[in-house]
Amino acid sequence: MKPSRRVHWALLALLSVLTLLIGACSSDDGGDEGSASETSTGPVDLSKVTLKVGDQKAISIQVLLQASGKLVGAPYKVEYSEFTAGPPLVEAANAGGIDLAQVGNTPAIFGAAAKAKIKIIGALEATGKGDAIVVGKDSALKSPADLKGKKVAVTKGSSANANLLLHLKKAGLSLTDITPVYLPPGDGYTALTKGDVDAWAVWDPYTAIAEKEAGAKLIGAADTAGNGYNFWIASDKSLGDPAKKAAIRDFLKRYAEATTWSEQNLDEWTKKYAQLTEISEDASRTTWTRSIKKPTPITDRIVASEQDIADAFTDAKQFPGKVDVRSFIDDQFEGPSAG
Repeated sequence: MKPSRRVHWALLALLSVLTLLIGACSSDDGGDEGSASETSTGPVDLSKVTLKVGDQKAISIQVLLQASGKLVGAPYKVEYSEFTAGPPLVEAANAGGIDLAQVGNTPAIFGAAAKAKIKIIGALEATGKGDAIVVGKDSALKSPADLKGKKVAVTKGSSANANLLLHLKKAGLSLTDITPVYLPPGDGYTALTKGDVDAWAVWDPYTAIAEKEAGAKLIGAADTAGNGYNFWIASDKSLGDPAKKAAIRDFLKRYAEATTWSEQNLDEWTKKYAQLTEISEDASRTTWTRSIKKPTPITDRIVASEQDIADAFTDAKQFPGKVDVRSFIDDQFEGPSAG
């Protein structure tokens, strides 16, 4: 089964289109109004701040803020950098190349295991139904238990990696019972549709594209193993800068407003997302019906769920030692009056 030329182009476009938008969605008409912000250490001038935000197509921070208009009037500048998945976002934050990013439930855990200079500063929840293991439309595989001895494409250190690991564990299997093929999302799609792998663990919008464009079938989603959480991460360097912290606080507020807008204007949002990312409206609607990421407080339940994922990777010997998730959480952004 071969992907159509249109689908292949859509995936390539999805990997690059947001990069082309860099700079188009900074502080559109920001000016100097409201540029001063009060912090616990005194006033800061946000007009001199450039917030460096890492993005990826599955999260589409830039596209959402552009479509919703919620960044208009921001008193600081925003520079976006495009990445294929969460793990390289963590690497960039650790190196100080970006200030802020949103990742799935696993990249920050791998970052913590590597002693990355980052903190988790916020949580978001989604259904988890779009983070799934998919097989080809003609595949005889029906459940994760059928993956024993099979080749499975997955992005290492991603939420899909956790979803695969936890579904295997639930089925009494481990990663040693399959042949993991570690690939970025676009290559995973090609491997599945060409028959080079038996299954593919991935997340929306790639899951939706595989369903709608290639007839792929879901055999295990994160709503039945693991969780559907995403997390905001920030570099230690940016958290040590009062002006950057003030900009981050404002940016998170605007993102939350944009998320509410997307829920209340689903038709407009899915059409705009499809247009800007060059995927089908059908795949766009599927993605944002089940994978809108809503900001939520970091509760003990969320921390415990993340700790379970971290422990599962430790048990599977995917990284050395044990990760203490709570020690990588900075909760100063948790409330409107915090920090």
